[in-house]
Amino acid sequence: MSLPDIRTDKKKLSNWTLLATFRERLAAARKQMPANQRANDPKRLLHEDDYFSLMLFGMLNPVVESMRGLCAISRINRVQKDVCTRPVSLGSFSEAQSVFDPELLKNVFLELSKESSSSWGDPRLNHLKDKIKLVDGSLLPALPRMYWALWVDENNHAAKLHLKFNVLTQTACDAIITAGNTCERKTLRKFAQKGEIIVGDRYYGLHYAYLETLRVDGISSVMRIRNNPKMEIIEELPLKDADRKAGVSWQAMVKLGDQWKSKPIRVVRVEFEGKFILLATDLDLEAELIALIYKYRWQIELFFKWLKCILKCRHLMAESKKGVEIQIYCALIAALMLQALVGRKPTKREMEFIQFYFLGFIEIDELMSLLKLSKKDKKA
Repeated sequence: MSLPDIRTDKKKLSNWTLLATFRERLAAARKQMPANQRANDPKRLLHEDDYFSLMLFGMLNPVVESMRGLCAISRINRVQKDVCTRPVSLGSFSEAQSVFDPELLKNVFLELSKESSSSWGDPRLNHLKDKIKLVDGSLLPALPRMYWALWVDENNHAAKLHLKFNVLTQTACDAIITAGNTCERKTLRKFAQKGEIIVGDRYYGLHYAYLETLRVDGISSVMRIRNNPKMEIIEELPLKDADRKAGVSWQAMVKLGDQWKSKPIRVVRVEFEGKFILLATDLDLEAELIALIYKYRWQIELFFKWLKCILKCRHLMAESKKGVEIQIYCALIAALMLQALVGRKPTKREMEFIQFYFLGFIEIDELMSLLKLSKKDKKA
Protein backbone atom coordinates (compact mmCIF):
# COMPACT_ATOMS: atom_id res chain seq x y z
CA MET A 1 0.00 0.00 0.00
CA SER A 2 1.45 3.37 -0.99
CA LEU A 3 1.95 6.02 1.64
CA PRO A 4 -0.12 9.21 1.56
CA ASP A 5 1.51 12.16 -0.15
CA ILE A 6 3.67 14.40 1.98
CA ARG A 7 1.89 17.76 1.99
CA THR A 8 4.71 19.78 3.52
CA ASP A 9 6.17 22.62 1.48
CA LYS A 10 8.93 25.09 2.34
CA LYS A 11 6.58 27.94 3.18
CA LYS A 12 4.45 25.76 5.42
CA LEU A 13 7.47 24.42 7.27
CA SER A 14 9.16 27.78 7.74
CA ASN A 15 5.91 29.24 9.12
CA TRP A 16 5.28 26.28 11.41
CA THR A 17 5.37 27.72 14.92
CA LEU A 18 4.23 24.83 17.05
CA LEU A 19 4.21 26.51 20.43
CA ALA A 20 2.55 29.72 19.20
CA THR A 21 -0.16 27.66 17.48
CA PHE A 22 -0.53 25.53 20.60
CA ARG A 23 -1.04 28.58 22.80
CA GLU A 24 -3.65 29.94 20.40
CA ARG A 25 -5.49 26.62 20.63
CA LEU A 26 -5.35 26.73 24.42
CA ALA A 27 -6.80 30.26 24.47
CA ALA A 28 -9.67 29.25 22.18
CA ALA A 29 -10.46 26.11 24.21
CA ARG A 30 -10.27 28.03 27.49
CA LYS A 31 -13.10 30.33 26.39
CA GLN A 32 -15.41 27.31 26.22
CA MET A 33 -14.67 26.15 29.77
CA PRO A 34 -15.51 27.47 33.26
CA ALA A 35 -12.84 29.71 34.74
CA ASN A 36 -10.17 27.92 36.76
CA GLN A 37 -9.77 30.17 39.79
CA ARG A 38 -6.67 28.42 41.16
CA ALA A 39 -4.91 28.52 37.80
CA ASN A 40 -5.78 32.21 37.37
CA ASP A 41 -4.60 33.30 40.82
CA PRO A 42 -2.53 36.50 40.24
CA LYS A 43 -0.03 35.31 42.86
CA ARG A 44 0.79 32.22 40.79
CA LEU A 45 4.21 32.45 39.14
CA LEU A 46 3.95 29.33 36.95
CA HIS A 47 1.22 29.93 34.40
CA GLU A 48 -0.90 27.23 32.79
CA ASP A 49 0.23 27.94 29.22
CA ASP A 50 3.90 27.87 30.26
CA TYR A 51 3.48 24.53 32.01
CA PHE A 52 1.62 22.91 29.12
CA SER A 53 4.07 24.36 26.57
CA LEU A 54 7.04 23.00 28.49
CA MET A 55 5.45 19.55 28.56
CA LEU A 56 4.70 19.68 24.82
CA PHE A 57 8.26 20.88 24.12
CA GLY A 58 9.55 17.82 25.97
CA MET A 59 7.66 15.53 23.58
CA LEU A 60 9.61 16.87 20.59
CA ASN A 61 12.99 17.41 22.24
CA PRO A 62 15.54 14.63 21.54
CA VAL A 63 17.34 15.13 24.87
CA VAL A 64 14.82 15.57 27.70
CA GLU A 65 13.23 12.38 29.07
CA SER A 66 12.14 13.21 32.62
CA MET A 67 10.44 15.75 34.86
CA ARG A 68 13.83 16.74 36.27
CA GLY A 69 15.12 17.26 32.75
CA LEU A 70 12.22 19.55 31.87
CA CYS A 71 12.78 21.62 35.00
CA ALA A 72 16.50 21.85 34.25
CA ILE A 73 16.08 23.12 30.68
CA SER A 74 13.55 25.71 31.86
CA ARG A 75 16.54 27.65 33.19
CA ILE A 76 17.97 28.06 29.68
CA ASN A 77 17.45 31.60 28.31
CA ARG A 78 16.26 30.41 24.87
CA VAL A 79 13.74 28.06 26.48
CA GLN A 80 12.39 30.89 28.65
CA LYS A 81 12.07 33.04 25.54
CA ASP A 82 10.34 30.51 23.30
CA VAL A 83 8.71 27.98 25.63
CA CYS A 84 8.07 29.15 29.18
CA THR A 85 8.64 32.60 30.62
CA ARG A 86 10.46 31.58 33.81
CA PRO A 87 12.39 28.70 35.43
CA VAL A 88 10.27 25.87 36.80
CA SER A 89 11.25 24.17 40.04
CA LEU A 90 10.52 20.52 40.82
CA GLY A 91 8.08 21.64 43.51
CA SER A 92 6.20 23.94 41.13
CA PHE A 93 6.10 21.25 38.44
CA SER A 94 4.62 18.71 40.85
CA GLU A 95 2.16 21.15 42.45
CA ALA A 96 0.89 22.31 39.06
CA GLN A 97 -0.49 18.84 38.35
CA SER A 98 -3.25 19.37 40.91
CA VAL A 99 -4.01 22.91 39.74
CA PHE A 100 -4.13 22.87 35.95
CA ASP A 101 -6.98 21.09 34.20
CA PRO A 102 -6.09 18.31 31.71
CA GLU A 103 -9.62 18.68 30.30
CA LEU A 104 -8.41 21.86 28.59
CA LEU A 105 -5.78 19.84 26.74
CA LYS A 106 -8.29 17.15 25.89
CA ASN A 107 -10.54 19.74 24.25
CA VAL A 108 -7.60 21.00 22.16
CA PHE A 109 -6.82 17.41 21.17
CA LEU A 110 -10.43 16.71 20.17
CA GLU A 111 -10.62 19.85 18.02
CA LEU A 112 -7.35 19.03 16.26
CA SER A 113 -8.52 15.47 15.57
CA LYS A 114 -11.50 16.81 13.60
CA GLU A 115 -9.25 18.73 11.21
CA SER A 116 -7.26 15.84 9.76
CA SER A 117 -7.47 15.55 5.97
CA SER A 118 -5.27 12.47 5.66
CA SER A 119 -6.54 9.51 3.67
CA TRP A 120 -5.44 5.91 4.15
CA GLY A 121 -6.68 2.45 3.30
CA ASP A 122 -8.90 0.86 0.68
CA PRO A 123 -10.89 3.49 -1.29
CA ARG A 124 -13.96 1.25 -1.12
CA LEU A 125 -14.25 2.28 2.53
CA ASN A 126 -14.06 6.03 1.87
CA HIS A 127 -17.78 6.47 2.56
CA LEU A 128 -17.09 5.23 6.10
CA LYS A 129 -14.09 7.51 6.66
CA ASP A 130 -15.62 9.30 9.65
CA LYS A 131 -17.24 6.19 11.12
CA ILE A 132 -14.74 3.33 11.43
CA LYS A 133 -13.00 3.64 14.82
CA LEU A 134 -10.51 1.17 16.27
CA VAL A 135 -10.53 0.84 20.06
CA ASP A 136 -8.02 -0.65 22.47
CA GLY A 137 -6.21 0.01 25.73
CA SER A 138 -2.48 0.15 26.42
CA LEU A 139 -0.72 -0.03 29.78
CA LEU A 140 1.80 2.61 30.85
CA PRO A 141 4.01 1.26 33.68
CA ALA A 142 3.80 3.34 36.87
CA LEU A 143 5.83 3.62 40.05
CA PRO A 144 4.75 1.53 43.08
CA ARG A 145 3.90 4.70 45.01
CA MET A 146 1.32 5.70 42.36
CA TYR A 147 -1.48 4.08 44.36
CA TRP A 148 -4.26 5.33 42.07
CA ALA A 149 -2.77 3.35 39.14
CA LEU A 150 -3.55 -0.10 40.53
CA TRP A 151 -3.21 -3.02 38.14
CA VAL A 152 -3.76 -6.69 39.00
CA ASP A 153 -2.72 -6.31 42.67
CA GLU A 154 -1.02 -3.94 45.11
CA ASN A 155 2.41 -4.92 43.77
CA ASN A 156 1.65 -3.88 40.20
CA HIS A 157 0.80 -0.35 39.09
CA ALA A 158 0.11 1.07 35.66
CA ALA A 159 -1.95 3.74 34.01
CA LYS A 160 -4.06 2.73 31.02
CA LEU A 161 -4.64 4.73 27.87
CA HIS A 162 -8.01 3.88 26.33
CA LEU A 163 -7.84 5.10 22.74
CA LYS A 164 -10.25 5.55 19.87
CA PHE A 165 -8.42 5.67 16.54
CA ASN A 166 -9.77 6.70 13.12
CA VAL A 167 -7.96 4.20 10.94
CA LEU A 168 -8.90 5.81 7.60
CA THR A 169 -7.33 9.14 8.60
CA GLN A 170 -4.67 7.50 10.80
CA THR A 171 -5.45 9.82 13.71
CA ALA A 172 -6.32 9.36 17.37
CA CYS A 173 -9.77 10.88 17.87
CA ASP A 174 -10.56 10.33 21.56
CA ALA A 175 -8.84 9.10 24.69
CA ILE A 176 -9.46 8.38 28.35
CA ILE A 177 -6.72 7.73 30.92
CA THR A 178 -7.54 5.47 33.88
CA ALA A 179 -5.94 3.08 36.36
CA GLY A 180 -4.56 -0.08 34.79
CA ASN A 181 -7.31 -2.38 36.09
CA THR A 182 -10.20 -0.38 34.57
CA CYS A 183 -12.51 -2.40 32.32
CA GLU A 184 -12.06 -1.48 28.65
CA ARG A 185 -15.64 -2.43 27.76
CA LYS A 186 -17.08 -0.03 30.34
CA THR A 187 -14.71 2.72 29.22
CA LEU A 188 -15.71 2.22 25.58
CA ARG A 189 -19.32 3.04 26.50
CA LYS A 190 -18.12 6.46 27.67
CA PHE A 191 -16.68 7.58 24.33
CA ALA A 192 -18.36 5.48 21.65
CA GLN A 193 -20.88 7.61 19.76
CA LYS A 194 -24.06 6.81 17.90
CA GLY A 195 -23.40 6.11 14.21
CA GLU A 196 -19.81 4.93 14.71
CA ILE A 197 -18.45 1.53 13.69
CA ILE A 198 -16.32 0.18 16.54
CA VAL A 199 -13.64 -2.39 15.77
CA GLY A 200 -12.29 -4.34 18.75
CA ASP A 201 -10.33 -7.45 19.61
CA ARG A 202 -11.61 -10.56 21.39
CA TYR A 203 -11.72 -8.88 24.82
CA TYR A 204 -14.58 -6.65 23.66
CA GLY A 205 -16.45 -9.61 22.18
CA LEU A 206 -16.24 -11.93 25.18
CA HIS A 207 -19.72 -11.03 26.43
CA TYR A 208 -22.32 -11.38 23.71
CA ALA A 209 -24.84 -9.17 25.48
CA TYR A 210 -22.34 -6.32 25.15
CA LEU A 211 -22.59 -6.52 21.34
CA GLU A 212 -26.34 -6.10 21.58
CA THR A 213 -25.96 -3.22 24.05
CA LEU A 214 -23.85 -1.36 21.50
CA ARG A 215 -26.37 -2.06 18.76
CA VAL A 216 -29.25 -0.74 20.90
CA ASP A 217 -27.20 2.44 21.43
CA GLY A 218 -26.94 2.90 17.66
CA ILE A 219 -23.29 1.81 17.53
CA SER A 220 -22.27 -0.74 14.90
CA SER A 221 -19.32 -3.04 15.47
CA VAL A 222 -16.85 -5.53 14.05
CA MET A 223 -15.71 -7.61 17.03
CA ARG A 224 -13.69 -10.76 17.29
CA ILE A 225 -15.41 -13.47 19.37
CA ARG A 226 -14.35 -16.87 20.71
CA ASN A 227 -13.32 -19.40 18.10
CA ASN A 228 -15.76 -22.03 19.40
CA PRO A 229 -18.81 -20.11 20.57
CA LYS A 230 -22.13 -21.64 21.46
CA MET A 231 -24.42 -20.43 18.72
CA GLU A 232 -27.62 -21.25 16.89
CA ILE A 233 -27.27 -20.90 13.13
CA ILE A 234 -30.34 -19.20 11.70
CA GLU A 235 -29.23 -18.83 8.09
CA GLU A 236 -25.97 -19.53 6.26
CA LEU A 237 -25.00 -16.78 3.83
CA PRO A 238 -23.40 -17.29 0.40
CA LEU A 239 -19.83 -16.19 -0.39
CA LYS A 240 -18.43 -14.49 -3.48
CA ASP A 241 -15.11 -15.31 -5.11
CA ALA A 242 -13.68 -12.04 -3.78
CA ASP A 243 -14.69 -13.09 -0.25
CA ARG A 244 -12.86 -16.41 -0.59
CA LYS A 245 -9.75 -14.71 -1.95
CA ALA A 246 -9.79 -12.48 1.14
CA GLY A 247 -9.72 -15.57 3.38
CA VAL A 248 -13.44 -15.72 4.23
CA SER A 249 -14.52 -19.36 4.46
CA TRP A 250 -18.01 -19.10 5.99
CA GLN A 251 -20.64 -16.63 7.17
CA ALA A 252 -24.08 -16.91 8.70
CA MET A 253 -26.77 -15.16 10.71
CA VAL A 254 -26.69 -16.65 14.21
CA LYS A 255 -27.83 -16.28 17.80
CA LEU A 256 -24.89 -16.32 20.21
CA GLY A 257 -24.83 -18.01 23.61
CA ASP A 258 -27.75 -19.29 25.67
CA GLN A 259 -29.59 -16.05 26.35
CA TRP A 260 -29.55 -14.22 23.01
CA LYS A 261 -33.02 -12.66 22.77
CA SER A 262 -32.61 -10.05 20.04
CA LYS A 263 -32.43 -10.41 16.28
CA PRO A 264 -29.64 -12.60 14.87
CA ILE A 265 -26.17 -11.19 14.31
CA ARG A 266 -23.83 -11.94 11.43
CA VAL A 267 -20.70 -14.03 12.08
CA VAL A 268 -17.89 -14.18 9.50
CA ARG A 269 -15.15 -16.83 9.60
CA VAL A 270 -11.81 -15.56 8.28
CA GLU A 271 -8.58 -17.51 7.83
CA PHE A 272 -5.19 -15.85 8.30
CA GLU A 273 -1.98 -17.80 7.67
CA GLY A 274 -3.47 -21.17 8.51
CA LYS A 275 -5.45 -19.93 11.52
CA PHE A 276 -9.03 -18.72 11.68
CA ILE A 277 -10.95 -16.11 13.65
CA LEU A 278 -14.65 -15.35 14.01
CA LEU A 279 -15.96 -11.82 13.60
CA ALA A 280 -19.39 -10.70 14.81
CA THR A 281 -20.86 -7.68 13.03
CA ASP A 282 -24.12 -5.96 12.23
CA LEU A 283 -22.72 -4.25 9.12
CA ASP A 284 -24.25 -4.86 5.71
CA LEU A 285 -20.96 -4.99 3.81
CA GLU A 286 -19.26 -7.61 1.65
CA ALA A 287 -17.57 -10.27 3.76
CA GLU A 288 -14.18 -9.40 2.26
CA LEU A 289 -14.55 -5.83 3.54
CA ILE A 290 -15.48 -7.07 7.01
CA ALA A 291 -12.25 -9.09 7.01
CA LEU A 292 -10.29 -6.07 5.76
CA ILE A 293 -11.73 -3.76 8.43
CA TYR A 294 -10.64 -6.14 11.17
CA LYS A 295 -7.22 -6.60 9.58
CA TYR A 296 -6.79 -2.82 9.93
CA ARG A 297 -7.13 -3.22 13.70
CA TRP A 298 -3.37 -3.73 13.91
CA GLN A 299 -2.94 -0.03 13.07
CA ILE A 300 -3.89 0.97 16.61
CA GLU A 301 -1.13 -1.26 17.98
CA LEU A 302 1.35 0.47 15.68
CA PHE A 303 0.13 3.85 16.93
CA PHE A 304 0.64 2.81 20.56
CA LYS A 305 4.19 1.75 19.73
CA TRP A 306 4.85 5.05 17.91
CA LEU A 307 3.40 7.08 20.79
CA LYS A 308 5.55 5.30 23.36
CA CYS A 309 8.80 5.18 21.39
CA ILE A 310 8.77 8.40 19.34
CA LEU A 311 6.86 10.69 21.73
CA LYS A 312 8.35 9.18 24.91
CA CYS A 313 5.17 8.00 26.57
CA ARG A 314 6.84 4.78 27.67
CA HIS A 315 8.14 6.75 30.67
CA LEU A 316 5.71 8.78 32.77
CA MET A 317 6.99 12.21 33.80
CA ALA A 318 4.32 12.71 36.46
CA GLU A 319 2.90 10.59 39.28
CA SER A 320 -0.60 11.95 39.82
CA LYS A 321 -3.52 10.95 37.61
CA LYS A 322 -3.93 14.55 36.41
CA GLY A 323 -0.21 14.77 35.67
CA VAL A 324 -0.33 11.59 33.57
CA GLU A 325 -3.39 12.91 31.73
CA ILE A 326 -1.53 16.14 30.95
CA GLN A 327 1.44 14.22 29.55
CA ILE A 328 -0.67 11.88 27.41
CA TYR A 329 -2.90 14.62 26.00
CA CYS A 330 0.19 16.70 25.18
CA ALA A 331 1.63 13.68 23.35
CA LEU A 332 -1.60 13.17 21.39
CA ILE A 333 -1.64 16.88 20.47
CA ALA A 334 1.99 16.63 19.33
CA ALA A 335 1.08 13.59 17.21
CA LEU A 336 -1.71 15.49 15.45
CA MET A 337 0.43 18.58 14.87
CA LEU A 338 3.25 16.47 13.43
CA GLN A 339 0.80 14.71 11.14
CA ALA A 340 -0.51 18.08 9.96
CA LEU A 341 3.09 19.07 9.18
CA VAL A 342 4.31 15.93 7.44
CA GLY A 343 1.08 14.40 6.16
CA ARG A 344 1.45 11.24 8.29
CA LYS A 345 3.09 10.05 11.50
CA PRO A 346 6.84 10.69 11.04
CA THR A 347 9.07 7.62 11.20
CA LYS A 348 11.90 7.53 13.72
CA ARG A 349 14.40 8.76 11.10
CA GLU A 350 12.07 11.52 9.91
CA MET A 351 11.46 12.56 13.50
CA GLU A 352 15.21 12.86 14.00
CA PHE A 353 15.47 15.08 10.90
CA ILE A 354 12.69 17.33 12.24
CA GLN A 355 14.37 17.54 15.64
CA PHE A 356 17.69 18.46 14.05
CA TYR A 357 15.89 21.21 12.14
CA PHE A 358 14.47 22.57 15.40
CA LEU A 359 17.96 22.45 16.91
CA GLY A 360 19.35 24.45 13.99
CA PHE A 361 21.54 21.74 12.46
CA ILE A 362 19.47 21.33 9.27
CA GLU A 363 18.25 24.04 6.90
CA ILE A 364 14.76 23.99 5.43
CA ASP A 365 15.87 22.92 1.94
CA GLU A 366 17.88 20.03 3.34
CA LEU A 367 15.02 18.91 5.57
CA MET A 368 12.63 18.93 2.62
CA SER A 369 15.03 16.80 0.64
CA LEU A 370 15.51 14.34 3.48
CA LEU A 371 11.77 13.93 4.00
CA LYS A 372 11.17 13.31 0.30
CA LEU A 373 13.99 10.77 0.11
CA SER A 374 12.54 8.96 3.09
CA LYS A 375 9.23 8.67 1.29
CA LYS A 376 10.80 7.31 -1.92
CA ASP A 377 12.85 4.78 0.03
CA LYS A 378 9.70 3.44 1.69
CA LYS A 379 7.90 3.04 -1.64
CA ALA A 380 10.86 1.17 -3.06
